[in-house]
Amino acid sequence: MFEFLTNTKIFGIEIYEILIWFLIYGVIGWIFESSLRSIADKKFVNRGFLFGPFIPIYAFGITGFVFLLNPLYTLPPIHFTLAGMPQGYQEFTFEYKYYLIMLGGMVISSILEYVVHFSMEKLFNQHWWDYTPYKYNTKGRVCFSITFCWGALSIAAVHFIHPLIGKNISDLLPKKAGFVIILIAYSLLLIDVILSNIAATKKKKKLEAEAAQSEGEVEKEKEKEKEKEKEGV
Repeated sequence: MFEFLTNTKIFGIEIYEILIWFLIYGVIGWIFESSLRSIADKKFVNRGFLFGPFIPIYAFGITGFVFLLNPLYTLPPIHFTLAGMPQGYQEFTFEYKYYLIMLGGMVISSILEYVVHFSMEKLFNQHWWDYTPYKYNTKGRVCFSITFCWGALSIAAVHFIHPLIGKNISDLLPKKAGFVIILIAYSLLLIDVILSNIAATKKKKKLEAEAAQSEGEVEKEKEKEKEKEKEGV
């Protein structure tokens, strides 16, 4: 299995590296989200669907940015000259790669957020974010302002985060040690996913039972009102 992970490549990237990056960015996403919410609520908040310190949408999102958008980072800039401009101001360079990366990041994140939100809603009758208060949202699942932030994050991921953190860790970490980490981390992640699904399913059943009970009480009240009306007549 070690040889398979280190020798098998997808678009020139070892599966071993992809798995390491996935773990790193899932944990970084959890630190970021939990820190923001904990500061806002003035108490510790464990963000995300899972019990552990890992948010899959960040793992998929940032790994996807690196995997799919990193090739755009090597695109050469466009050089052009404007005649009639003062000396020294005629030569211009347009780094269009950043716009392509940001646009790609916005598309990838929008698809991820919409699919995850829709799936969670259908499976567990719950959602872990709601963009309804924001302008230009789609059923509270995706909104322009957050998508724009994801686009900015895609540039940061390709230009700063991955070269500084993800790539360095995967390069400096001995592969045999990394392989052990992968086995342990993904085993724990699988257990967490199973337990989190069980907990979410129980919560769904509880919410459905409470909703049914509330509906039954409303019906009883209606029946009482009807009886009172009949007695009044």
